[in-house]
Amino acid sequence: MSETSLHSALFPDIAAREAGLLPVTDGHSLYWERSGKAGGRTLLFLHGGPGSGATARHRRYADPSIWETIQFDQRGCGRSAPLFELHANTTAHLIADIEALREHLGLTHFDCVMGASWGSTLALAYAQAHPERAANLLVEGVFLATRRELDWWHGKAGAGAVYPDAHDWLMRGVPEALHDDPPAFARWALDAMQTELAAGAPLLARLDDPEHETALADSMIFRWTAYEELLSHLEATPQSALQGCRNKGRDKLVSTALIEAHYFTQGCFLAEGQLLDEAARLTMPVHIVHSRYDMVCPLQSAFDLKSAAPNASLTIVPAHGHAMSEPVFKVVRNVIAGL
Repeated sequence: MSETSLHSALFPDIAAREAGLLPVTDGHSLYWERSGKAGGRTLLFLHGGPGSGATARHRRYADPSIWETIQFDQRGCGRSAPLFELHANTTAHLIADIEALREHLGLTHFDCVMGASWGSTLALAYAQAHPERAANLLVEGVFLATRRELDWWHGKAGAGAVYPDAHDWLMRGVPEALHDDPPAFARWALDAMQTELAAGAPLLARLDDPEHETALADSMIFRWTAYEELLSHLEATPQSALQGCRNKGRDKLVSTALIEAHYFTQGCFLAEGQLLDEAARLTMPVHIVHSRYDMVCPLQSAFDLKSAAPNASLTIVPAHGHAMSEPVFKVVRNVIAGL
C-alpha cells in the first residue's frame, strides 16, 4: 500500500491522469476525470450536494497504486456545462449519465461505487437500477431522500430544534407561514434563488469583502449554504460557516444551493421510500459509514438501510458530524483497502 500523508489518513495529492468533456442528453456535457493506476481496480466516486462538484480530494480515498478513481461533475455544476442548468437535471438523468460514462470508458462494471451524502443517494439509486454494474457499494453520510429527512433539515422540530439560532437566521425575510413548513419553504427558496441569479447574484460578487459580510445575509443562496455549513461541523460558528462559503467560491455556492433546492422540492425525483423499498436489489456488499452526530443526515437512515439491504454492514463514527474529516477518512480508507 502506498504511504499516506503524515498529516492525513488520505493518500497524497494526485493529479488526474486523464480528463474530458462527455456530451450526454438534452444539451448537457459532463466533465469527467480519472486518476491512479491505469487498468487498476475501478472506484467511481459520486459527489454530494447535489451540485457541489468533484474535487481533487476525492482522488485520495483509494490507493492509487491499486485503484483507478473515476469521478465527474454532475449536471449543472463544476466544470460540466451548461452551468446552473436545471432543465433535464433529475436523478434518472444522472443515473443515465453514469451509464454513459461507464460505456465511454469501456468498463463492464465498477469494482466500487462510492458516494457521500447526496452521493450516497445517487450511488444507491444507480446500484438499484443497475446492480450488475457495481461490485461493491460504499456509502457515507447516508441520505435516502425521504420526507422525514427533508423535513428534519429545514424544520423547527428537526435540526431547527438543535440549532434554533441558525434556523431563525435562515428564515430571515421568509414569510412567517413558511418557517415551519419545509416543503413550502424549499419552493419559496428556489424561486428566490432563481430571481437572485437572474439579476446576476450581485450580493455574491463581494463574497470575499470583509466590509460586505452583513449584506450577504440578504442572499438566499448564501443563507441556504451557510446554514448547511453550520449544521455540518460539530464546532461550527457563523464565522467558520462564512469562511466555508468563501472557500467554495461564487459558482460552487450558487450551484450547490440552486440544485439542492431544485432536487429537494421534487423529493429528489424518487418515490417516497423508494431506496428502502428496493433495497433487496442491492445484492452486492454494501458498506455503510455514518457519523453519530450528523445533523444534516441523521443516523436513522443509515440504520434503516443496514436492516433493509441483504448484505450490508454499518460502521458508526462517534463524536463526529456531517462533513467528512479525519475520523471518517480513516474508516473509508480501511473499507476500501479491505475490498
